[in-house]
Amino acid sequence: MGKCVICGGELTVVKDKPYDYPIGGLQVTLLGIPQHTCNVCGEEFTTIPNPEALHKMIGLDICKNKKGLLLPEEIVFLRKELSLNASGLARVLGVTPSTLSRWENGKKTIGEGNDRMLRMSYLSCFDEPCSKDKKCDKILSILSNLPQKRKAIKGKNIISINPQEWLVPTPVCC
Repeated sequence: MGKCVICGGELTVVKDKPYDYPIGGLQVTLLGIPQHTCNVCGEEFTTIPNPEALHKMIGLDICKNKKGLLLPEEIVFLRKELSLNASGLARVLGVTPSTLSRWENGKKTIGEGNDRMLRMSYLSCFDEPCSKDKKCDKILSILSNLPQKRKAIKGKNIISINPQEWLVPTPVCC
């Protein structure tokens, strides 16, 4: 047992109590997380092991299991986990920063296409056994550099590829 950092009292460990993890307005309940309660002042303490991996799992759960359109707090969470500011995510999605702001503050609902694009961006960065930074930076850079207002271009697009480009084994990601 440890000592309370507030009053120095003895701590009691509670292991089977669900813990409501406060993160950006999301409702996340963690199971099996040791919690400590001071026997003297009643203060409660919790240590979250590997919060980076936890945040990745929260994002994956949102992207894979959420059936409805993303809510404002989910959009903000995914953007922050992608390490993007609002204008950066707006560029990736091909919308204006003010449109993204309206989604994030709940004044407007994200559309179906942008909901799917945001989920795909997150999943492509976190759902592979690859370095997040290497793969994610490349994908987000490609999406960010697309012009915001594009038009269809008539005519054929010529694609030239050497056999070495597809015959040489490439890394699993990127």
